[in-house]
Amino acid sequence: MTEPSDPNKPALRELTGRVDKYEIVRSLGKGAMGWVYLAHDTKLDRDVALKVMAAQIADDPELKLRFEREAKAVAKMTHPNIVTVFDLGSLADGSPYIAMEYLKGQDLQKAMRQTPPMTLDRKVSIIVQVLAGLAHAHQRDIVHRDIKPANIFILEDEQGALSGPVKIMDFGVARLTTASMTGTGNIVGTADYMSPEQVKGEKVDAKTDLFAVGCMLFELIAGRRPFHSDSLMAIFYKITHEDANFDFIPTGPEYDALLPVLKKALAKDKGERYQRAYDFAMALREWLRAHATSASAQHALESLVDLEAPTHPPAPMTEVPGVTAFDAGSAGATVDLGTGRRRPGATARPATPGPTRVGGRTVVDAAAGATLRPGATRVVSVPPAVARPAPRPRPVARRSAVPAVIGLLVVAAAGVAGYLYWRNLQAAPAAEVTAAPVTVAPVTTPPPPVATPEPPPVTAAPQPTFDEAAGKAAASLRSAQSAFRSGHYDRAIAAAQSALSEDPGNGTAEEILTRSLDGQKAATRARAAEAALARGDHAAAEQEAQAAFILAPWDPGLVTLRQRIDAAKLQAQRDVAAQAQQQRAGQVNTLLNQATGALADKRYEAAIALYDQVLALDPANAAAQTGKAGAISGKTLAEAAAGAGPRAGGPVRTFVSGRTQTQSPEASGANPDGFEASAGVNVRRGSQAAELPGRIAFDVSPESPKPGEKYSVSVYLMNEGTQPIQVKSMVVVTTINGKSQKGSPTLATSTVAPRDRALLLPLASGEIWREGTTSWSAEVTVITSRGETYKNSLAWK
Repeated sequence: MTEPSDPNKPALRELTGRVDKYEIVRSLGKGAMGWVYLAHDTKLDRDVALKVMAAQIADDPELKLRFEREAKAVAKMTHPNIVTVFDLGSLADGSPYIAMEYLKGQDLQKAMRQTPPMTLDRKVSIIVQVLAGLAHAHQRDIVHRDIKPANIFILEDEQGALSGPVKIMDFGVARLTTASMTGTGNIVGTADYMSPEQVKGEKVDAKTDLFAVGCMLFELIAGRRPFHSDSLMAIFYKITHEDANFDFIPTGPEYDALLPVLKKALAKDKGERYQRAYDFAMALREWLRAHATSASAQHALESLVDLEAPTHPPAPMTEVPGVTAFDAGSAGATVDLGTGRRRPGATARPATPGPTRVGGRTVVDAAAGATLRPGATRVVSVPPAVARPAPRPRPVARRSAVPAVIGLLVVAAAGVAGYLYWRNLQAAPAAEVTAAPVTVAPVTTPPPPVATPEPPPVTAAPQPTFDEAAGKAAASLRSAQSAFRSGHYDRAIAAAQSALSEDPGNGTAEEILTRSLDGQKAATRARAAEAALARGDHAAAEQEAQAAFILAPWDPGLVTLRQRIDAAKLQAQRDVAAQAQQQRAGQVNTLLNQATGALADKRYEAAIALYDQVLALDPANAAAQTGKAGAISGKTLAEAAAGAGPRAGGPVRTFVSGRTQTQSPEASGANPDGFEASAGVNVRRGSQAAELPGRIAFDVSPESPKPGEKYSVSVYLMNEGTQPIQVKSMVVVTTINGKSQKGSPTLATSTVAPRDRALLLPLASGEIWREGTTSWSAEVTVITSRGETYKNSLAWK
């Protein structure tokens, strides 16, 4: 049991300046265990990623041990697919740090959601590189235990594209399988990628990492996690009791070929899974040989070369007919271009005597060798000089009919083997193989054959070599890929057709041809969309762009086109709204001028009607509200002067509204939230409070009620600003004949839109005006969510 960390100890703040020999450049991010910085090693003059643990976590011995274990575990490994650790140290407060190589690129979790999506062979290539790094770790008894896309980093290439090699990060939960660093039952890992034994809290081993890799491969192919659910317990149940839904895997021969690999990797029983990362990688390498291009599988092949590095002296090699073998001694990697499989411990057999022809020279193997299959090329070590298959020997004339027939059969067999070798080169990524310096040995001349009648010479028509055909197909395929990526679909179609003429069964060329034809159709629809957009027909432009996008969703130009169409539609809507507002403003000005003239001429009824028209167009128009109130007052006074008031012999009384008074939090002296004074911060109010946009208005009917007559009074809030007003509460004080009543009624609305008027409360609706009423008034106070107040009153005078 660990002691709790001190809650009063300050959390690790973002570092600046220098830590030991590392100069902090900037922060790269903050995780659950602390900060990661880009730093510069001043002694070795290189950039590093500096991972510093938070102070509270450093106080926990178990977490601190896990952090240090990460550095020590990774430092034991040197592999191109595992992040390199340079240094381990601690700050003055005891917070440990590790210095790692600084990577430029993006983790797989983000990369898999980018557009355009990665090709299938690129996804498989990434998984092969992960398996190569894990194989290296597993050979050293290190299990990662938290393999997931966020811990897989893809490096940028020289052009900044995410096509570089892959590195495994964060061995923070890895442990040496020979030492129990965590107690029984502790679950460490990320739920969606955990193995059944990990969920159950059982002992984990390398096969746990392989199950997580299978989950990642499923997610890359299907676009969803194999056991994901809304709750943690549901995820655990699926992992332990349910199989992944392989119906989510797309259809097609290349996907069908991956299904057995996926099912084996995601087996619930550890014994039914791949037992080694090497076996898993070899299964995917066979898939790459059949479905991938050379560019897509380059890094995967490089990882497999390292993966196959022997940990024992190489077994002897024995030549067989049709095989060219090179040897530079026992040191070096072993690559079998026929299958890529190493045969450790193969039975040693004596080398077949006889010379081997290489590049026009006669050479002899420097070592006895492991048995090679016909048609395969085994290379031991990788010094300079390009090694190619040995040229086919010309037919040799014999002195009897039987040797001639045998010779023809050998030629036919060599032709079949050569064709299979050429087809193999088309399916597998191209690999440049270099050979060691060879040793020239004298040729022992065999005894002359018995003289027999010589048959007529057979002259074969000159045929292009398989290397030439393969080279033409590969060159055309590269041209097709380049043209397709740049959007030149016509050129891509021509190049793909050329590749198919050289290699009719090339699946990559067929896919490029199909997509380029769709891209060509999409380009036609895109041009139609551009034309419709130019003439302002946004509906037609949107329809054509959508059709183009369905044909070629990978084309970024179509995404841009749709964005331009959306922007044009929005601008058109804004133009229409602005034009309508301009027309409305013209009508309002005309009606105001007419109403002002009618009021000046004391045509009160006409003035009131004109002001009502203005308020119908612009409810918040202050000029119309003021003018209408003036017209009503003028009409009332005129009727009183003429003796036509509702109460004969006395003054005419009517409802009169006051002016809205406003107050902001700044004016009240209270500071808004977030602006309180603190150490080093001096808060002062502005010299003048901002003018608030709200106005309280009353709607009264009738304006001069008579005893026994029904009347109604409603309270409105007008918003003359550009932002909504959120109403929090309202207080109403009603006074009749000197008796006051105060209340906070329920609001009819809580939000007033910009340039709008909203009903807050029907203060009186259908009530009877009482006999003997001598005075009546109402004071309304509105409080907003921002602490602003609006106050206005209505009185019967």
